[in-house]
Amino acid sequence: MAIQIESKRLLIEERNRIAEELHDRVSQHLFGIIYAIHSMTCGWKDLTDQQKLEQMKEIQQAASTASGELRATIHSLSSSKGGNDSWIGLVRSHLANQAKLSGVNIAFSAAQTVGQLALNLQKALYRIILEGVGNAIRHGASQCVNIELTVKQGAVRLTIEDDGRGFDVRAKTVKTGSGSGFGLSNMRALAVSLGGTFDIESKIGSGTRILIWLPLADIAGVSEGTTQTTKSG
Repeated sequence: MAIQIESKRLLIEERNRIAEELHDRVSQHLFGIIYAIHSMTCGWKDLTDQQKLEQMKEIQQAASTASGELRATIHSLSSSKGGNDSWIGLVRSHLANQAKLSGVNIAFSAAQTVGQLALNLQKALYRIILEGVGNAIRHGASQCVNIELTVKQGAVRLTIEDDGRGFDVRAKTVKTGSGSGFGLSNMRALAVSLGGTFDIESKIGSGTRILIWLPLADIAGVSEGTTQTTKSG
């Protein structure tokens, strides 16, 4: 009986891991493709033939990337990577694709030392960044999104700020995360589960700012470092 229970638990954990991988590495690319097709369809008459061709090439490239991410997930490649800055490369690549497909200006800066974070922190920050940017584009209709990752005072600090339409943070739909994919409430829960904090500032018509602190008490040798900035869009 105990063996059956343990086997069931391991199966559930593996299913959850696969679901997370699919969400993190595939669904966000698909969202970008859908958004780009919708935008192109709405403005089809105003586009030149050259602009249509370029946009179709971007969509094709994004679809190819999504296919590659799906293959990587199936083979569990991402789970074997840790202790290096490959996850930062994945973030930059995803944000660059999102910027091209949506036409939104996305700026991403990260201290070099964030590549040394533990795998659980990497995955948490990766999920929060992707969801935060996706929400800014999908729900906020933002034109500019700025993301900054720094390491200060024994913690990693993540800021996501946009110039979108904003919202009432006290609204029940925001607290529950209903209708918002991964959801702000789940982003908060993920940060808190790692001993961190999640704060959000927003007002209708004034954009949104998300600030997250995650402690680094269990990470040896991670200190403040220089910051690299990438702009897309």
